[in-house]
Amino acid sequence: MAFLLYPRDHLQEALKRRAPEWLGNPRLVQVVGELLDLLFFASLSTEEGSATRVQVVVSPGKPLQDVMDSSEDLGSNVPPRRAWSVLPLKPQRLDLEALVKLSVVTEPGRTAVVLEHEESSGWQAVGIARLDTSTNGGNVLFLSTTAPGALSLVYAGTEIMRYERGQLAKPAPDIFISDGVVRSTIRQSLGGLLSGETNPILMPSRIGEHVFEKLVRGMRATGRGGLILVQPTPSLDSQQDIPKLVLTEPDILAAKSRNLFEASERGLGVAFRDDELGHNDEWDEAMSLREWAQSEVDSLSDDIARLTAMDGALLLGPNLRVFGAGYKVRSSDTLPLHEAFDATGQSVSPDEYPLEIHGTRHRAAASFVASTGGFAFVASEDRPIKCLVKEQGRILFWRVRFPEI
Repeated sequence: MAFLLYPRDHLQEALKRRAPEWLGNPRLVQVVGELLDLLFFASLSTEEGSATRVQVVVSPGKPLQDVMDSSEDLGSNVPPRRAWSVLPLKPQRLDLEALVKLSVVTEPGRTAVVLEHEESSGWQAVGIARLDTSTNGGNVLFLSTTAPGALSLVYAGTEIMRYERGQLAKPAPDIFISDGVVRSTIRQSLGGLLSGETNPILMPSRIGEHVFEKLVRGMRATGRGGLILVQPTPSLDSQQDIPKLVLTEPDILAAKSRNLFEASERGLGVAFRDDELGHNDEWDEAMSLREWAQSEVDSLSDDIARLTAMDGALLLGPNLRVFGAGYKVRSSDTLPLHEAFDATGQSVSPDEYPLEIHGTRHRAAASFVASTGGFAFVASEDRPIKCLVKEQGRILFWRVRFPEI
């Protein structure tokens, strides 16, 4: 007879794979395991008729409000950004009922319940925190439930463990972070947006990858499924339908992204300048402009992503050109479809993936990629997002999983 293994029963195996140094602290493993099981049972509960989604954050060694982004390396003259803003609460002991009640005040991927652990009193809720989504959250533990009985454990923006259906889920590469086929494809699509820029810190791909990640996250957030298609040509040809909803400024996202690059470049120029005269004032102004430019890109990306909720696809071109939404794919071209298991596309299933188990969105995505050589992101309401890229006479696809942070 098979027995259900709870998340804590899989924790040591997950740590061996992704964070073996944690195993040297048995007490840490024990208390994290207890917290994983608490989230598991909370995810099986409902609050006002809705499934419980829980996000909690733990900052080892320092107050959460002092945690800085650990993803950027802009040099010693450029201070990192604060990753979290915290609304402190009077500490309350955390049990299943309290966790379910607190779940309604969190927003997936943005806000979380702040937890602390005391040997005498166990886990306590001490605040509500909001993530600065332009950061990776810093060196904190972030635990979240993604569906009933499913949860993930993230540290410093890296997924350590994902538990689904009573077992460890196969880790999926972060295709927006890891060097590989998808990052290379995004870079190629941005070839003209920032041509001539060679700054090794602020390469065009970093801004482009951030924009695509925001678009894909926004598509998922609609809860309706969706399709994002990116073609390699800057204009529609005579064989293509016009999208139902057309933007009057198709290059608006490109312009906002360019503003962000220029604001970031200006900040670096101030940071690495030798003279000190007026440095602080100029630095403050430069950082304010960068934050404003970042918020403009993020807000616009979110708004554009909402268009994926329409029937049809959101159609983009090279250099972040947005043709419009409600686009219909007329091509019926096909190529063999194979799942890739690492970012480089070196680990690929030898078996062709049965596309017929999916609906029209997946078939449209595959036909578009086969006929245009572009790439696509497709989301069903109840399945992982997929990214499709044409590669050597076949189509590779990656399951896109985001650390919920």
